[in-house]
Amino acid sequence: MPVSEGPILVIGGTAEASRLAARLVASGRRVVSSLAGRTKDPLLPEGEVRIGGFGGVDGLADYLRREHVVLVIDATHPFAMQISANAGAAAAVVGLPLVRLERPAWTARTGDRWTSR
Repeated sequence: MPVSEGPILVIGGTAEASRLAARLVASGRRVVSSLAGRTKDPLLPEGEVRIGGFGGVDGLADYLRREHVVLVIDATHPFAMQISANAGAAAAVVGLPLVRLERPAWTARTGDRWTSR
């Protein structure tokens, strides 16, 4: 199935993930955003939403196959190392492309009060 035909899985509840999902939906893509379920009343992104874990690499790989996902986008928080590792491993097992959306690093600005250790 060509990438243009299947759903895109966006993993992450970040503001960047939500903006990306909105842009993809606006372009006509089917998007499923996956949220961890740690927030009581999350702001839901546009498109479809699933909440909760996948059950590790095997569970995520099964989900990707079952749902005919064509692209995985890891847009998780920078500290969400486990799901990022699982996403990379599951995408590799299934043979799907994986894209990592990362926030730009913080940079010092006039008026900031940075503390270095």
